[in-house]
Amino acid sequence: MSSQNFKVFWDEVLNNIHQEYISNNNASEFDLWYGTIKYIEDSNSELTVSFPSEFMFNYMNSKGYIQNIKDRIKILCAREVTIKPVYENEIKKEEPVTVSASVSVTKNDNKTDTFVEESVTIKEENNGITKPSLPKQKKKHFQLREDYTFERFVVGDNNDYAYSASLAVAKEPGKKFNPLLIYGGTGLGKTHLMQSIGNYIYNNPTEEKENPQICYMNLESFTNEFTKSIREKTMDKFAKKYRNLDVLLIDDIQFLTGKEGLQNELFHTFEALSQKNSQMVFTCDKPLSELKGVEERLVSRFAQGNSVDLQAPNYETRKAILQKKAQETGISLSEEILDFIAKSVKSNVRELEGCLNKIIGYAELTKKTLSLEMAKKLLVDNIKTTTDETITIDTIIKVVCNYYNITIADIKGTARNPKFAMPRHIAVYLARKMTDRTFTEIAGELGGRDHTTIMNSNKKIEGLLQTDESMNDTLQIIKNKIKEYKKL
Repeated sequence: MSSQNFKVFWDEVLNNIHQEYISNNNASEFDLWYGTIKYIEDSNSELTVSFPSEFMFNYMNSKGYIQNIKDRIKILCAREVTIKPVYENEIKKEEPVTVSASVSVTKNDNKTDTFVEESVTIKEENNGITKPSLPKQKKKHFQLREDYTFERFVVGDNNDYAYSASLAVAKEPGKKFNPLLIYGGTGLGKTHLMQSIGNYIYNNPTEEKENPQICYMNLESFTNEFTKSIREKTMDKFAKKYRNLDVLLIDDIQFLTGKEGLQNELFHTFEALSQKNSQMVFTCDKPLSELKGVEERLVSRFAQGNSVDLQAPNYETRKAILQKKAQETGISLSEEILDFIAKSVKSNVRELEGCLNKIIGYAELTKKTLSLEMAKKLLVDNIKTTTDETITIDTIIKVVCNYYNITIADIKGTARNPKFAMPRHIAVYLARKMTDRTFTEIAGELGGRDHTTIMNSNKKIEGLLQTDESMNDTLQIIKNKIKEYKKL
């Protein structure tokens, strides 16, 4: 610890920033970014600060949030400071005491929760003696997949905001982004994030909720149970079950379309859970603006929290997913095989993992070291369907121009008129999200601009996504038009 305690200045600066966000009616944005970091200690002029992940630190640094803190501290104490990041999943812990045991508990509904014990230690101040505590129990919720956790979710440009918002919800359920709507195409990780929230809350109960009541289901199961309750005249029991939850997680709300009775029941469930500050999370395959056949009052309830979208992963994220999954299986695959799959399968994570599982399955059965040529033969049926759907920057430019009713010359020109500048920014952002092209390559396609100008365009849209709710919807509409371009 340094002779000058910077914690006082840190608290003052964070409080001032918080008040500014509140005055701009944007407190939730403060919670998402500044609210997730924690002062640890300081030494001389270096402040050690905990961040949820390396991505979070890099993002906040790129947006100027870190510099903002440093500048304000300098004003208060007249000294330059640096911030040393540490990441929550990498903070060094005491050497655990090994405990081998397993416990199972059968509940009244005949469901069994399995407890996996992890060793933890408590360092007592008394004489500096470190003593083992009772084992920390990790519970498995009977409705949630054990492997759907934040630690196993690969974060990239396509899902970073959705990941951060989901983690914020998990850490403070019912207080931030309630409800949270996660939307995007098939196989992009919506269910993984939703169940990660459930698993985190279930294994990190609060003093107020030592045994949080969590329910996860897809809308089809919810519909079937609702229909059964009407048939068997047990609606009171159905309502009591869902209106007394602490956390409600429902997948695929797009199937609410046309189900008036179900929508009415979900609306009243929503109202009851809101009254008791219970956390609600929903997933959908489209943004709310495209959700047809759903009552306006229910749509407005979905919209009162926060909506985050998942996009198809770019090349770097696809490669990282493959590397992580391959590492978990213990099967060694060459970089060129992983690179081939990452470049060939672009639609969604599920198809990506399907290709990897096919390769790994073959390797396990044959006990052979796979060559690239063998991998290509094994995946010929999986990959041929994706290569025909390649999206080019040229296609993106044409669709954006059609959407905004401007010419290609306009978008490639140098005019800074918002009429042309905004479509140009959007074209850059979508080119980065929907293709594997670098900023330099995108710059070449857009009139030979400097790549730093292209990077700024990309950051412009990323910033708007945090402050302008309509931008998400606009981008989703244009993306759909790009994917359908060959049909036009």
